Amino acid sequence: MIRSALAALAVVVSTTPALADSTVAYCEMVRDNGEMLKGRCIWSQMQGNVYINDFNHYAFAFPAAEQGKTYERTNREGAGPSFKRPGYVINVYWDKPAREPGGF
Repeated sequence: MIRSALAALAVVVSTTPALADSTVAYCEMVRDNGEMLKGRCIWSQMQGNVYINDFNHYAFAFPAAEQGKTYERTNREGAGPSFKRPGYVINVYWDKPAREPGGF
């Protein structure tokens, strides 16, 4: 009885999908032409694949298998990661950056 219960539990656990780490973050996208978008975003990561959603009506995917091929990832100390693709860079912040002195 105990063996069959453990076997059933093992099957259930092995078929349960892995959950993504997900959090509300603050993102900024800087395009090569200098245009900048800033705002709230949803950052999630699952098995090395990163997804940025709900960012000014944009969604981005950064598959782990494409790192170094179609984009560069930089892990920044004290902030979230940065993703660079041809044409733009997305910086992720776990907290909204403080305004610079004299800023608006």
